[in-house]
Amino acid sequence: MDGVLKGFFVVGAVMLVGYILGRSIALGPHGTKVLSTLTFLVGLPSLMFSMIATRHISDVLSETGLISVSTAAAMMVLFAIIGAAARWGVRKTTIGALATGIVNSTNLGVPLSQYVLGSATYVTPIMLFQLAIVTPIALTILDLSNPNGEKPSVRRILATPFRNPVTVAAILGIVVSAVGIQVPELVLDPLKLIAQVTVPLMLIIFGMSLHGLSPRGSSGDAAPTTLAVILKSAIQPVAAWLLARYVFQLDGFSTFVVTACAILPTGQNVVLYAVRYRVGQSLAQTTAVVTSVLAIPLLLGAAWLMN
Repeated sequence: MDGVLKGFFVVGAVMLVGYILGRSIALGPHGTKVLSTLTFLVGLPSLMFSMIATRHISDVLSETGLISVSTAAAMMVLFAIIGAAARWGVRKTTIGALATGIVNSTNLGVPLSQYVLGSATYVTPIMLFQLAIVTPIALTILDLSNPNGEKPSVRRILATPFRNPVTVAAILGIVVSAVGIQVPELVLDPLKLIAQVTVPLMLIIFGMSLHGLSPRGSSGDAAPTTLAVILKSAIQPVAAWLLARYVFQLDGFSTFVVTACAILPTGQNVVLYAVRYRVGQSLAQTTAVVTSVLAIPLLLGAAWLMN
C-alpha cells in the first residue's frame, strides 16, 4: 500500500508544479499550447518508438496482457456505441473512448507496478496496446474528422497516419520490433533521453490545463464524462476481475495484477490529444481527475481484499 501512495504522491507533486505554472502564467499565455506542441511533435514520438522498438509485441499475448487489452478495448467500443447513439460527434466520442480505455500506464502505471507488484513489466502489454494500436487509430480518426480540413479522399485517408509524428513513430516501432532489428545505442540513447522528459512534461501540461477548469466541467460534456468515469473506474475493474478469476482462473496475485491495471486512471496523454485537437478538453480533463482520485481508494481496497 505504501507503493500506491508513493506513486500517487510523485505524480500529484509534478501535476501541482504544472498547476502553479498555469495559475501564475509564468510561461506566458500560450505556455500550454507550446509545451503540448513540443510534446506531441518530439516527446511522444521518441517515447513511443523507444518503448515499442525495444519490446516484443508478443508480450500482449500473455494471459494477464490479454485480459487488460480486451477489457480496455471493450470499454472503448461500448463508449463509442453509446456516443454514436447519443450523437455526441465523432471527435468528442473519440476523445471519450480514449479517456475510457487508455490508462495511465506510463507515468503512473510504471511506478505503481514497480512499487506494488515488484516489476514494471506488468503494464507492458497494455502500454504496447495503447501506443501501437489504439493511439494511431484514434489520431487518424481525429485528423480525418477535422472540420477545417479538406474533404477526405481515399488517397488522403491512406496517407493520414503517415502525416502524424506519433503514429509514424508507433508504426516504425512495430516494424522494428516485429522484424527483430537491433537499434544502435547511438540512435536509441537520444530518443530515450527525450522520452524521459516527456512523461513529466505531460504531467505538467495536465496540471497547467487544470487552471481555470470548472469543477462541473462543460454542461455538454456531463453525460459523456459520467459514462467515461463509470466505465473506467467501475465496470472495467470488475470485468477484469471476473475474467481473471472465473474465465482464465488465474492465481490470486495475477488476478490482483489485472485488476490493478484496470483501476489505473485515464492517461494524461488523452488530455494532451484533447488540447492538441481542441475537442473534448473538459471531458478528458475531468475524467482524468476523477478517475485519478477514485484510483487511490480502489487500489488500496483491491490490495486489501486480494492480499
